[in-house]
Amino acid sequence: MDEKKRLEIMKLCKKIEEKNGEGSIYSLGSKKANMNIPRISTNIEDLDFVLGGGIPKGRIMEIYGPESSGKTSLGLHLCGLNDMALYVAAEGTFDAERARTLGNKPKQLLVYRPRYGEDALDRVMEFTKTGIPLIVVDSVPALMPKEDYDKVDKSLENEHRIGGVARLLNKALPVLEREVEKSGTTIIFINQVRDKMNAMLFGEKTDTPGGRALKFYCSVRIQVGRRAWIEVPNKDPRNSSDSQKIGIVTKCKVVKSKICNPFGECEIPMIFDRGYVSHDDVLAIRKEIMSENRKKQREGKMLNND
Repeated sequence: MDEKKRLEIMKLCKKIEEKNGEGSIYSLGSKKANMNIPRISTNIEDLDFVLGGGIPKGRIMEIYGPESSGKTSLGLHLCGLNDMALYVAAEGTFDAERARTLGNKPKQLLVYRPRYGEDALDRVMEFTKTGIPLIVVDSVPALMPKEDYDKVDKSLENEHRIGGVARLLNKALPVLEREVEKSGTTIIFINQVRDKMNAMLFGEKTDTPGGRALKFYCSVRIQVGRRAWIEVPNKDPRNSSDSQKIGIVTKCKVVKSKICNPFGECEIPMIFDRGYVSHDDVLAIRKEIMSENRKKQREGKMLNND
């Protein structure tokens, strides 16, 4: 390319920058292009590794999986790592004791119970503009639009339109994506899985609600699933089960990533009344809980004898 054409291109770039602001257009070798993506460590070594150092700031993420796979627990754990976080309890199942166990403190975690989908996304937009470090929305299927909510509220016989949540996200996500980039807020959408009604013999048998827009705008999508239970022998005669479940091992797979290599997998153990722990600590915790159970059993026998 000759020098005359190069100068014309540079003049055009300068004109665009004057109109749209500094950094709206830049070259690959510029200071803005060389900036590393800031991250928040998850305090879980294996998960940090597959995420390339932690969850990215100023991005939209999705954590999805079946029931009892650890989605909400992981979301609450990530909330507890920040000076302040917003938890949008769209399902209405927020458990304060569980949040405290996973590291959240009073006045550090804000909990909002939205009335309907538009209300939830409006609050998410408002808090994003303030620059709050993290927002967790739990969960996507509960973001029912007001129009559909009013129909079902009047009578369950009224049919609501199919794809209401998808249309809502399709309008909101393009705006949210720009706002999180400016403010540095990370938004995590927790999602469920649904069986595909027209699933073929080959291929995926399940899908996530919310349409394609959420998949497109997410920088990271993490699929979680229950790998195994963490158990100890049951010594309580009131419980007929042979074992007592004290925790869960969650398998995390990065199915999409724009900030690190995708398809990394890890397994992270969590003890229900202690939160996430390392694999090396699981055996010691099991022994400690078994010792506590034996002590309680002996105390119970002594009381019965008295």
